[in-house]
Amino acid sequence: MKRIIHKAELNEKLYSDRVNRTEVFLGRSEKDQKQAQKILSESTVGIAGTGGIGGAVALRLARFGIKKLKIADPDDFDWTNINRQLGATKKNAGKNKSKIVGEIVNDLAGDVEIEVFTDGITVDNAEEFVNECDIVLDQLEFTVIKERYALHRAFRNNKNIKHVLCCAVVGWAAHLYKFEHNSMTFEDWYGVDENQELNEETLERMLKLVAAKFPHFPSYTEVRRWMKDNNGAVPIFAGAPPLAEGILVPRTILGLLDKEYSPYAKWLPPVPQMYVYDAATLCGEIITSDGTSFKNTDELDIIWNKFDRGTKLAASI
Repeated sequence: MKRIIHKAELNEKLYSDRVNRTEVFLGRSEKDQKQAQKILSESTVGIAGTGGIGGAVALRLARFGIKKLKIADPDDFDWTNINRQLGATKKNAGKNKSKIVGEIVNDLAGDVEIEVFTDGITVDNAEEFVNECDIVLDQLEFTVIKERYALHRAFRNNKNIKHVLCCAVVGWAAHLYKFEHNSMTFEDWYGVDENQELNEETLERMLKLVAAKFPHFPSYTEVRRWMKDNNGAVPIFAGAPPLAEGILVPRTILGLLDKEYSPYAKWLPPVPQMYVYDAATLCGEIITSDGTSFKNTDELDIIWNKFDRGTKLAASI
């Protein structure tokens, strides 16, 4: 197993200075704020997948003052990653994503311990990866089955982990979802045998699970056409990963502080429910994701039928 560890070098004065402007929002009183920052400084977050969302989240959590991160990704950067991923540059093409992200995060302030799993999450190392984690962020590709199942089994076997958070993007929208110890399991939600070869029908159902509301445009048919023309690659709008980061990071902080409930915040129910925010339509809502259909098909049909009729009418005048 390939492992890189960046040790933390802590300067209490510099640490206090760099988290100072965030700290006031962590509690209702100065005492509460200081205690909350102490909790963050003693927390460990595991991030499985350091692509467009996971890499940026690692850097943002380090800015919050979380002092230990465990990150994992076996893939190397390529040119298709440059539109969205932290560390994806001409210079880094061909280099391991988690290795580069670990270096970037370590360079931030030098006071965050970072354990880098350059082999990514495997069936053999999942238990070790989640060990000591307070929260795990599952940012693995939605087509990864066996390794994700191993990660979630390891989570359920470790009662010290609060929960697993995931965030997927499609078009202009981010889909945030959570697994708790007593909620539906990832395996039951996906409903796919880990040894099964994925076919078109299975892939479509999985897509409708992680991205239960499809973009306002283009159509699902057009996106699938693009995927076919690009050897099955998944298109990703470059503006969506920062949106996902902006939702996922605050929920991670709230979870670490046990403040994800009223009166501090609105609770995010676990899968099969999820929160979806679409930046194009300025719509945010909690929906149920069961993999049977996209939740806004009827709505989009009405919108585009009305638009098309209006366009045809204007052209005939």
